[in-house]
Amino acid sequence: MGVATSNLSDAKYGYDVVVATTQASINSTLWEWLSEAKQPVSYICFLNNPNPSSGHPMIQVTLANLLTLTGGVNPFDIPDQTPPSDPRIAALTKAKLCRRPPNANRHPTGNDSQGLADRGPRQQCFRYPIHHVLFPVVHGPESPGLVGRLVSQDLDAALNVPYFHNTGSKNKAALLAKVDGLKKSGTAFSLQQLLFDLDHASMTNPTPFFVPENSIASRMIIESFIPTYVASIEQHGSPILSVKALSPTTAVAQLPPIEEYVGDAIHISLGLLPETDPSVLALTALEWEVSPLVNVANPTPTQQDATTLNYLCAVNGHALAAPAAFNWNWVEPKDVDTESGIIAINRRVIANHVLQELLPIATACCVKADFSTTAHWQGNASYYWGLYPGQKPSSVLMPSSGPTVITISYTTDYGSDVENSGATTTAIQILPSYSCNVAFGGNIITVTQHMVFRVYVRFDSSSETVNVVDETLTDEYTISVDQNGSLQTTKTSHKPEDHSESPYASSIVNFFTNLNNLMDDIKKNIIAFTATELKSIPFDHLQNFIFPGARVFTFKSAMFSTGQDLVCAITYVDPSSVKRATPKQPPVAPGFPIPSGTSSACTKAVPPNNNTAPPSATIHPSPPHGPPSQSTVTPGVPIPSGTNSANSKPIPPDNRTTPSNSKTNGNPSPSPAGSKPVPPDNGQTPSNGKSSGAASLGSYSLTYSSELMQNYIQGVIVSPQEKFEALQTSDGHALLFAISTSGVFNVVAESSGTSRTGWADTDLSTVIVQEKFPGATVRTFDVGQSALDGTIDLAMAPGWVAYPFDAPNESQSTISITGILFSETFSKQQYLIVDIDCSSVAALKEITRYYIDPSKSGGTYWVRHDVPVDIESGNYQSCVGRKVKTSVDGVYTMGKSGTSAQLVYVPIINAFGSGPPTPSRLSLPGGIAASAIAAARNEDTNPTLHGTTDLYATGGSTLYCFDALEQRIDGAVGRSVLTNAILAGTSQLIAMTHNGVTTLWGRNGSDVVYYTSCPTKKVSVSGSWGVPVPILTGIENISAYVNRSDGGNTIFAAGGSKLQKMVQATATSSKLWQAQAITLAAQSTQPSLSFKSYTTTLQLSNANNIPAQGVSVTLSAKSRTPVYINGLYYTLGQVPLNALTNNNGSLTIVEAITNINGSILTLSAGGAAAVSVNPMEKAFNKLATLNTKDSLKSATIPQGTKAGGVMGPPQSKPFVSASISDDDLNAAASSMGALKQPYDGLNSSKVPAAVSRVAIAAPTKSLLSVPGLSSIEAGAGDLYQWGASEASSALDSAVQIIHDAATDTWSFVTTIAGQAYHAILDSVEAVVGAAEWVFNKIKTIIEDVLLWLEFLFVWDDIRRTKDVMSNLITLYIQDVMSGLKEIQPLFDGKIASLESEVNSWAGISGWPTFGSSGPAPLGSSSTSAAQNLTSPAQMLLGHFTDNADSMSLQSDLSGMSVAQDVVQDLLTALEQEGAVLGAVGQQLQALAAEITTMSANDVVKRMIGIVTDGILSSAQVVIDCLLKVLCELSSFAMDLFTQKVHIPVISDILNALEVSDLSMLDLFCSIAAGITTLGYMATHEGSAPFPDDALVNKISSTPNWTSLSTVLSQPPTQAATSSTKAMTVNKFAVRAVSKDAQPQTTPDFVGLDAKLAFMIGHGFAGDFQLIKTVIQPIEALDSDGNNAFSIPCTVVGVLGAISAFIGNHLGFQQPVAAWLFWMSTMTTGVTIAAQIALSGPVLRRFGLSSGPSSSIPPPKSLIKDPRQFSSLVNLYLAIPSFICSCAHLKELDSPAPGYDPEPARLEEGSNMVNYLARWMYTLAVDPGTPADKKAITAVLLTVCNITNTALQLTEGFDANL
Repeated sequence: MGVATSNLSDAKYGYDVVVATTQASINSTLWEWLSEAKQPVSYICFLNNPNPSSGHPMIQVTLANLLTLTGGVNPFDIPDQTPPSDPRIAALTKAKLCRRPPNANRHPTGNDSQGLADRGPRQQCFRYPIHHVLFPVVHGPESPGLVGRLVSQDLDAALNVPYFHNTGSKNKAALLAKVDGLKKSGTAFSLQQLLFDLDHASMTNPTPFFVPENSIASRMIIESFIPTYVASIEQHGSPILSVKALSPTTAVAQLPPIEEYVGDAIHISLGLLPETDPSVLALTALEWEVSPLVNVANPTPTQQDATTLNYLCAVNGHALAAPAAFNWNWVEPKDVDTESGIIAINRRVIANHVLQELLPIATACCVKADFSTTAHWQGNASYYWGLYPGQKPSSVLMPSSGPTVITISYTTDYGSDVENSGATTTAIQILPSYSCNVAFGGNIITVTQHMVFRVYVRFDSSSETVNVVDETLTDEYTISVDQNGSLQTTKTSHKPEDHSESPYASSIVNFFTNLNNLMDDIKKNIIAFTATELKSIPFDHLQNFIFPGARVFTFKSAMFSTGQDLVCAITYVDPSSVKRATPKQPPVAPGFPIPSGTSSACTKAVPPNNNTAPPSATIHPSPPHGPPSQSTVTPGVPIPSGTNSANSKPIPPDNRTTPSNSKTNGNPSPSPAGSKPVPPDNGQTPSNGKSSGAASLGSYSLTYSSELMQNYIQGVIVSPQEKFEALQTSDGHALLFAISTSGVFNVVAESSGTSRTGWADTDLSTVIVQEKFPGATVRTFDVGQSALDGTIDLAMAPGWVAYPFDAPNESQSTISITGILFSETFSKQQYLIVDIDCSSVAALKEITRYYIDPSKSGGTYWVRHDVPVDIESGNYQSCVGRKVKTSVDGVYTMGKSGTSAQLVYVPIINAFGSGPPTPSRLSLPGGIAASAIAAARNEDTNPTLHGTTDLYATGGSTLYCFDALEQRIDGAVGRSVLTNAILAGTSQLIAMTHNGVTTLWGRNGSDVVYYTSCPTKKVSVSGSWGVPVPILTGIENISAYVNRSDGGNTIFAAGGSKLQKMVQATATSSKLWQAQAITLAAQSTQPSLSFKSYTTTLQLSNANNIPAQGVSVTLSAKSRTPVYINGLYYTLGQVPLNALTNNNGSLTIVEAITNINGSILTLSAGGAAAVSVNPMEKAFNKLATLNTKDSLKSATIPQGTKAGGVMGPPQSKPFVSASISDDDLNAAASSMGALKQPYDGLNSSKVPAAVSRVAIAAPTKSLLSVPGLSSIEAGAGDLYQWGASEASSALDSAVQIIHDAATDTWSFVTTIAGQAYHAILDSVEAVVGAAEWVFNKIKTIIEDVLLWLEFLFVWDDIRRTKDVMSNLITLYIQDVMSGLKEIQPLFDGKIASLESEVNSWAGISGWPTFGSSGPAPLGSSSTSAAQNLTSPAQMLLGHFTDNADSMSLQSDLSGMSVAQDVVQDLLTALEQEGAVLGAVGQQLQALAAEITTMSANDVVKRMIGIVTDGILSSAQVVIDCLLKVLCELSSFAMDLFTQKVHIPVISDILNALEVSDLSMLDLFCSIAAGITTLGYMATHEGSAPFPDDALVNKISSTPNWTSLSTVLSQPPTQAATSSTKAMTVNKFAVRAVSKDAQPQTTPDFVGLDAKLAFMIGHGFAGDFQLIKTVIQPIEALDSDGNNAFSIPCTVVGVLGAISAFIGNHLGFQQPVAAWLFWMSTMTTGVTIAAQIALSGPVLRRFGLSSGPSSSIPPPKSLIKDPRQFSSLVNLYLAIPSFICSCAHLKELDSPAPGYDPEPARLEEGSNMVNYLARWMYTLAVDPGTPADKKAITAVLLTVCNITNTALQLTEGFDANL
């Protein structure tokens, strides 16, 4: 039987109180005592007795005496196994040394196997093992022991015993304080100690230490060692088990005796109760006994642990019964590790206590009724009555058994009052009665009250008897107990029952007698009375039942046994210690928060850093003198202490961090682990940079541009989660563990350089949950990050193992998990802690705590380790921490029990053996309930504090601190360190420590997120904490940490409909905040997300102005910043990362923004000095123009924007509202003018480095001129974010920009909530942030400011360019395809002309040359035209390259048939002539590798030498067959370009621009139109290439190439000519490209400018080449000929060739000779036709190639890879094209007068590179090319494409050509 059957009221016992404590708890307590003992090392030396006949073979001497005899040789310094020949041994032998058994008394550890107080069969005896060290002869199963006794002795009130002078000194002060309290109260008392008496101990082992019996060693140990050991124990005092203050019977405040009685047996005077608390149990007598387990004959060690030492107590002078054996077990073996024992209160004691509270209320319900009546002869009557409460109950009974423990009854039996007068008879009788029964059962007190008023009235012969009141009130109170033992009651049930009766006289009787009315009147009066008297019993004052003593208990699970005893589980608390003195601090003023550093929030511990200084490096708290440690973090916000007043220089926080195992995770080519940004020299920082410009980076030239513009990402924003916790990887990337609203547990992981969005979502729960618990969802979770090595454990994780509830001897039908935690020991063993609420039917639900043991070492997974106090489920919190001088973590748990606050710390394991770990009780002043708690790990390397935690709690509007040292005190009270209204109702708190600064984040009752900071060494000093700063509003949940890579404060916050990440630039002086949406990858068809951004494009070129691809660019930023680099997500920070330029030599860096501020980028390449790029410069300079009232009034904000631009008629609204006063406008304008000055100064090439404003002393006077206010300095970012969060209420004051001429310092000043604050404007970012506040003051919201600053595309201009070129390309394709049949018969005749031309180059002087540019490499003629490719210009191009792999065709080409023999002829020709190409290909590959260094003229010579007459003949054979095939396939070529396509982002942009069905032609022409239009406008004063006029509209809509001549023959409009000033007019007519016609000498049209046509055509060609350069190498190396890039490559290749032809043709750059003009035009047309007709989609359409869209299965002998087939054909077409180019170059050597040949030469240089590229592509796609050579070929292909791109862009954008 267990404690549930306790029955102390049984006559066998009769004890008032029994406290039973287990052997396991006492043992572990003694282990702890020994662990704290500081016993000295003793040295015992023995010499051989020169007179052995004396009976003593040895003489004991001291070590000092021995050293005198040996000449200083110390035997304890000689190593074992030293040979006898050693001179030191000789010295010892000479001194006759016998043996040297050193004795180092030492404390054991909890892992020792022996029990420490295994009590023997006698109740007052115990066995105490001796522990020792350095006895090599000792071995065996057990150590010798001493038999001692439990002794109760009187104790001096001053505690003058050895124990309290030594080991117990830490308890002494606490005990003396209690004793002093007893003295002051005037209470008589005596102290009594219960101790283990070691003074009279005897040995239990006759042959100790297993040495030979009766040997010299045995005698030496028995006669010398053991007495020395025992003497040391005596000196330090026997271990005291408890101390009790006993009150003599005469000193006990006696209560009025309340005994059972009936009638008048005992008179009770309620008014004579003493003022002292009637429920205090004064201990007046004590005995003890030992209770082994009942009915267990041979107990196991586990069962022995459950043996209890029972304190048998009498209180208040009651007689103490003799000890008697109990027939139940106080503690079961299964509960040994969860409770120290049980306290039981006799039912009579607790019933008497309840009765004290009950009687006053019960007596008020005992009512005496006075009543009378008067009869009148006239036939009427009068009735009188009165009610008098407070009567003595008739009986008070306390039954000795049964559930009812109290019965109170009150009855009356008054006779009726009857009166007769004449014929009238009246009577009245009122009989009140009352009863109250109290029953105990389980954890419920049931109080049942019953009140009845029986009324009898009579009038003449009519009468009524009615129970006018018959009410029963049943209340149930659930009992619990607080951590200090105070019994709590919570009313959980209130059941009134009303059985009152109504008058029943009939209406006729009532008419004559009025009895019903009389009875109603009586009833109303009585009911009004009972309503105030019959009420629930307020058990609010049931008081403490605490066993007195130094080692008090915590209390849990109060309940009533079946014998109605009140029983409660108890646990020994940690012993009290001396409080640390609070250091005196000088008076200080309120500071401002330091926003830097973190360690952990509750269970999230920041892993320590492996570079920790040795433990001796620093002692916490800091010493009062000595130089301050240096810090790498510059919090930069004032705190009111820790400064040097002499020079006002801040003292930076400590730079130490805890150890960490650092890992690199996800950074793109990160710099070496130890690398940091190079600090500026000479105390200066590099320039903050410009938004656009050019710079030299060693051997590279850099052009860059930044724009504030709209950008896009194909993603979906993570929505708010039900619960989430944020951790971080070793390199500072976020890990967000969350439960989604659908109950799925997942982790959203951030990574750099691996994905477009940077965040990936992994479902961690669905598979296992559906497998193990079908239909269930995840409700809670926890993640733990080791404080020692940073590893992460999950309560739910991949590779699941199910741990079903299997706690021993527990069966739960319903389990509700309410919380999960992780904790660890110094050995890195981590524990999973689970709280459950299994009281599904209980009115008051409480948690039960378990640990999960995956190894099942104890036989079960679930092991109960309950909280030692009652904690109600629901509003409670737990967090992990560690106390001083402990080797394991513990759990702080905050909650309530009844109305009492609970706050305890419990180690996760008992490090000293069996039994529960000793908890510590904590509290807030005045018993205030904490609303939130958090713990922060100490970074201090001092062994005392390393790994410990400071605890923080909020209560009301106050922050309290328990520093790690103060937590050693049981009952420690938190120190109030900060009071501020912002803290009110805080329900979520996170504590962080980093680099000597502790930061607290909180979410208050108004859902406002705030933070405050303090130097870690002053966390417990009131006034050291900064003012809490509101950061966000409307937030429902937060999780935060300090980023370990740069110390940046990072917080994840969910509120409303969004989840956002807030990051502070903590390591900078500005301390700015930026918000980031968490974006996951989305389906390609899902609409993309748009956002405002600073988009920066970097373009690197080599010395020849060729784009430098694959160059490693080092990038960094002042603080951690998420960016997209060339479409991939990265995080920039102070530690540089390396990113490679793409194939076009560019890097595009996109930073999403929510306000004006962005990140200044620092970059370098090739070892050159760093260059800074300031994306904000252009935006700020534009804002700075708003420096007058008129400029503000005239500014307008575009409206109705689409896709980041405008379309159609312009719309706008005023920048400022008309309601803004002129005074406010002038103030804003003045502020903007003032801000321009510090901005320009800070953005100059060299400025003084910003001073790290780490800890600025609280000012004693206003630093700035703010009338009537004292200004507090704040970090600019904190101040701005505060303003943003309080925009509607806190920003009512004016903004001032103030310059201090003495220090040349600019400050931003404003007022919030009546307090002036100022921020030092010591960085560009701080100045830019101030501008936003200025415009907020005139009610211009940030969204409007951004829109006014944003670059806006003029989509109409871009659309016109696209429409013109799209139509010209379409007309060209149609014309070429329709003219193929005319070309075929003329081709062979023109081949002869080419052969003649080649033969004419026989002499050296006849080589074609490139004129003056010939000696330079090909491409050197290109210019830096790429600088015109601004960020907006490349926006569509960038999104294409980023999303091309997700492009999908929305339609397919329908199947057609073709004569396959025609195709077979072409294949045969290719096979037969293929041998000729093989040797040529190898030579051209070698040539391609040299084109960047070889002169252009030499390249031509080499190519001519390679391309011989034989090659031309082979080409003729192939082209003849080709023309036949093209004629067969040409009719449906245009379908390739009209195929519908969807590509993420671009489709969304064009859909917004009313392009609903996007075709291939639309897609690529739109990309090119954006680049070309903006590039043209950059060099033509913002004018668009094609004005909105009739001519352009006609060009865009003309139906065929021939009709285009008619359109272009019309005179231009004025608008047309104005946009193309001083440009040459085309000299020849437009004609069909397939016709053999001579150039005309007179212009056939004047409408289109030749130079414009040339630039636009080649601009488009360069744009298409940009795309091709990126995707073609990828496509070529793919083994699948039908890969995702094959169609885009074909299309952009064709479009590029057509665009270049259009530019040449309409720009008058074609050959002049008729045959050459025709041949050049024809080969171009045939090449384009071949690229179209022989592309994979067309071949598959005609069944000539296999593939995913093949309609007709091809013969096996036909084309397997369309790329190989078409590329071979393309090579043969390159041969006549090459000869045409050479002939054209020769023609250009003798140009016509006035004609500039350079554009044509530039074009022919581009053609030469293109021919080489075609050869490289053929080799790359050839399946016969080895893999290693394919890679080389792909590189050479890229080189050719890059060079070609540079030349085409020069032709398109160099206005000087």
